[in-house]
Amino acid sequence: MPKDEFDFDDPLELNGVGMVSAEDTTAAMTECFVEEFLRLGYNAKQILAMFRNPHYLGMNMAMEKRGEQFVRDTIAEVFARWGRPIEGRTGVAPVSNYSGENLKGGDRRDACPTLTDPMGAPIPNLTI
Repeated sequence: MPKDEFDFDDPLELNGVGMVSAEDTTAAMTECFVEEFLRLGYNAKQILAMFRNPHYLGMNMAMEKRGEQFVRDTIAEVFARWGRPIEGRTGVAPVSNYSGENLKGGDRRDACPTLTDPMGAPIPNLTI
């Protein structure tokens, strides 16, 4: 079968399905988008720009529905959860190590090499 034609019987063909729900899933969807692009290496400005871009339909829909401040707050929350600073932001909250003392601008990985990500997997200590 040629590549341009769609085969409904092909089990390996990618299919999207829309689910109707009475529950507002915008917050979870926004958080998922932010975490996905954060893990791909995007910074906060780039992620916010994608939410503003109408070509990113799901991201832009969340921005239209909940507003820019909600998206900014979600970005800050997800970045904080992952221990990533938001560049260009003044007054970034200090990150604390496991002993409870604040690290002034330091990297969490330097203070405690056994950090885990939100899912419980160890975070590798990479030097880039």
